[in-house]
Amino acid sequence: MREMEQQKKSKKKYHPRKEAEKGRPLYIVYRYSLSDEDMVSEGPFIKKDEAYDMMTGFLKEGLCSWVVVYND
Repeated sequence: MREMEQQKKSKKKYHPRKEAEKGRPLYIVYRYSLSDEDMVSEGPFIKKDEAYDMMTGFLKEGLCSWVVVYND
């Protein structure tokens, strides 16, 4: 049963606008502010470290944040 679930797992695609982003994994940082009740995204980033650095900065500010990888 678990194998079937893993085989059916869909891959999310992000359709980049810039030529340099096509065919590469892209990282998007999402953050959610409880006080503003607002979710915002930053990116896409080509470099994983840039996305994770931004996410870490938001977490240090007390904002819920995460990174989503597209086209991996």
